[in-house]
Amino acid sequence: MNKNKLIAYGRSITNSGIHTGNGTTSHVKDSDKANKSNLIETYIDRKDKNEIYMRINPNRNFGGYVADSYSQFNQIMNDLFDEIGVTDFKWKRIDLSFNTMDCHYYENYTKLNRLLIACIADSVNDYNTHDTKNFWNGKTKSLVTKNGYREAVFYDKYDESNGKSPYFSRLELRSLRIKGSIEHEFLVLWFDRLDKAAKHFENVQHRFNRNMAQLYLEDLTKKKKDREFLSVNSFLMTRKDYIFTSKQMKELLMMIGLSEEKATNKTYNFKKHHTIEYFNKEDLDYIIADIKAKITDYFAK
Repeated sequence: MNKNKLIAYGRSITNSGIHTGNGTTSHVKDSDKANKSNLIETYIDRKDKNEIYMRINPNRNFGGYVADSYSQFNQIMNDLFDEIGVTDFKWKRIDLSFNTMDCHYYENYTKLNRLLIACIADSVNDYNTHDTKNFWNGKTKSLVTKNGYREAVFYDKYDESNGKSPYFSRLELRSLRIKGSIEHEFLVLWFDRLDKAAKHFENVQHRFNRNMAQLYLEDLTKKKKDREFLSVNSFLMTRKDYIFTSKQMKELLMMIGLSEEKATNKTYNFKKHHTIEYFNKEDLDYIIADIKAKITDYFAK
C-alpha cells in the first residue's frame, strides 16, 4: 500500500470515543426524568426480570459529535445517574467509534477495512458476516462481522445518517455481554482480538480464494448467454476488492485453471492495465497498532 495513504488511515480519524451503550439497573429513583432525558434513547421497565433496561447515547448534547475522552464519558454518565437516581448500573454493551470528517475516507479505505474485518471474522470463524449494499446503486454501505460477544463494523456514516452527521465514515468496535469493566473490554479483550486477527492475513486470502474460485467455476458450467463472467478479466474486475496481494491473485488464477506461467503473466498484466490496491502484512499490523494506540489514548484522557 502507498505509504502516505497508509499513514493517512490513522491521521484522518478525527476522534475516537464511546458512541452508545446499554445496560441494566435494579432501580431508577426518578423514572420521569429518565424518560425525559435526551441521553436515554430507550427505557424499558422489565418487571418480569426486576430490572430496567436503558440504551444511552452520551453525546446527544454535542450536535452529533462524539466526546473524545473517557473521563468526559464518565462525568456525563455520573451526572445522568445522579440526576435520575441510579446507583447500580451494569453496562452490557459499549460501542467504541473511530470517526472521520474526510468525505473520501470511506471510499479510500473500504478495501483495507474489509481486510481488517475479514481477519477479525476469520480469527474465530464468525458466521454472521455481511457486506451490505445500497439498494439503489449496489455500492457497499457497510462491512460487518459479529458474534455473541463482539462486533466490528465499518460503514458510510454520511449515508447512514442521510447527511445529518458531521462524520463521513465510522469504524466501530462493539463489546457485548460485558462482565468486567469497560477498560478491560477494550484495553485487554479487544487488544487480544486485534492481535489474533493480525495472524489471519494469509488464511483470509485463502478463504476468499476458495469462495471466489468456486463462484467462477460454477459460472463456467453455464451456457454462455447465462454467464456472469465472460472472461477472466471480467471476473477479476468484479472481485478485485477481495484480492489483497499479487500472490493471492496468482493462486486464485491457478485455482480456476490457469498454469503457473499464465497465472503469473495475467497477474502482472492486470496490475499494469487496471487499478488494484495491494497490501502486505506490515500494512495490516500498522493499522492495528494505530487503532490500539487510539484506544489507549482515549482511556488515558
